[in-house]
Amino acid sequence: MAYSSNARRRCARSGRALAGVLAALAGACAPAVPRAPLAPAEIPVVEARLAADASDTEARLQLADAYRQAGRPEAAAALLQPARATEPAATYFLALVREQQGDFPEARRLYNDYLARGRDAEVRGLVRDRLQLLGRLELQRAAQDALRRERELASTVPAPGTVGVFPFLAATTDPQLSALGTAMAELLTTDLAQTSRLKVVERAQVAALLNELKLTASGRVDPATAARSGRLIGAGQIVQGRVEGTEAALSLQAAVLQVGGRAAARAPLQEQDQLARLFDLEKRMALGIYERLGIQLTDAERQRVMQRPTTNVQALLALGFGLEAQDAGRYAEAAQQFGRAAQLDPQFRLPAQKRAESEAQDRAVSVTPVVQVQLGFIEFDAHRRRQNFEILDPTVPDPGNRDVHDDVLGPGTIQIIIKRPGGAQ
Repeated sequence: MAYSSNARRRCARSGRALAGVLAALAGACAPAVPRAPLAPAEIPVVEARLAADASDTEARLQLADAYRQAGRPEAAAALLQPARATEPAATYFLALVREQQGDFPEARRLYNDYLARGRDAEVRGLVRDRLQLLGRLELQRAAQDALRRERELASTVPAPGTVGVFPFLAATTDPQLSALGTAMAELLTTDLAQTSRLKVVERAQVAALLNELKLTASGRVDPATAARSGRLIGAGQIVQGRVEGTEAALSLQAAVLQVGGRAAARAPLQEQDQLARLFDLEKRMALGIYERLGIQLTDAERQRVMQRPTTNVQALLALGFGLEAQDAGRYAEAAQQFGRAAQLDPQFRLPAQKRAESEAQDRAVSVTPVVQVQLGFIEFDAHRRRQNFEILDPTVPDPGNRDVHDDVLGPGTIQIIIKRPGGAQ
């Protein structure tokens, strides 16, 4: 299998980070030497070693990770818990165990605990990356949990003061405008959050639910979808809409639907203008939605709503493409689109923020550590992954461009020997 230079650099970065965690245990680094992962038959040997010396932290961490890989997370956690008070690395490894189990709140707590106590800069960077990814995983889990509770939630009426904005249907033949519906939902979500009289559901949370429902684009503007989704995300009001037309004549429609209520359906709000005046159009739509919701804005609230994060239409479109890629788990592509948006308008703050977030998520997805410590030895695998955590497709290696490190160590694997003082391994 051939690995890109970017993937190899990611592997090296993660290797340095994990080596830093245990440097105090084993001394200075030495050249890498191939070594096989701990085989199941070797586990009793390490168990005996730890039984003979409970203070052998290397054996404890090695055995805990072997248990984790063998599908015994609770056994791994039992080994890691006693070491947490004195060894921050145990906290990091335990967070990986909890994340693997799907206990995201506990994983988050442990990662933050490591940030409070751990001092290794590389590992702190890894932890921050995983926290960014964890945020996306938590949204997915919340959507899955809501679907499992759908029968229970079907009899509830969400608070009318909570609003969710769906991505608008982009009914246009221009591919450059295809992400405008997502960008419009982001702008309206921000504008509707400018009063304390409304609670607005985060756009990413709405996207996570719609992804779990596996709705087509047209299904997202179905009033029946609004009623169902509103209960699942706890929103008493849903904003649905569509964008259609061309650059010369762009049309925007939006409907405010009450979830679980008996209010008569009202005609959609409609605005039309040129693409060049998109931001005027969006602000008129935001004010119209406030009116439909029965909220009269104060002067201060209106001023906040009328603020424009950007006046560059192309930057907004790039943001929309980035949000769609991020929602789909294509974090590298998302970072590229956010970077393009920031370049088109350096004053547009959101793309720069989202770029840093998606880059961290891409690093966390692309490098998955499997830690093993044995007599001062650290081994881990780093797998390049695609959008929804799929492993990169194997490619045929070029005999004329072979990598001797891959020949010796195996592709995508870094093995590090840490020598003890005096040269002993």
